[in-house]
Amino acid sequence: MNSPIRILLVDDSPYFLAAARDFLLLQENFNVVGVAGEPQGMLAQIRAIAPDVILLDLNVGERSGLELIPLIKINAPGIKIIILTVMEEEPYRAAALQAGADAFVRKTEMSRKLISVITDLVIPPADDIS
Repeated sequence: MNSPIRILLVDDSPYFLAAARDFLLLQENFNVVGVAGEPQGMLAQIRAIAPDVILLDLNVGERSGLELIPLIKINAPGIKIIILTVMEEEPYRAAALQAGADAFVRKTEMSRKLISVITDLVIPPADDIS
């Protein structure tokens, strides 16, 4: 992929949004194209900026990220959704994937796992040349 991966961050913590944005901007081929602290802002930004990936917390203000996943998929089916949360993996991982999320990463594992998860979802594997 030649163009940077376009990422929208959705979390109700301004501190986490800033930290995640800074972390992602240090990575090669990643572009944080928007941040949203509430669902209405998220939906408007999805329409305006068409990100490749949304990093979505399980709790966004008064709404559950689990409720938002199908809404995103209906309005923008090509966007990959990664749940990024402090919640324990089970049972939330299963619920998120069942709702339509493409991946689940705990915030405590962000620095170890997130980059490879995003890359694996967005960049297709190279064809095997044999």
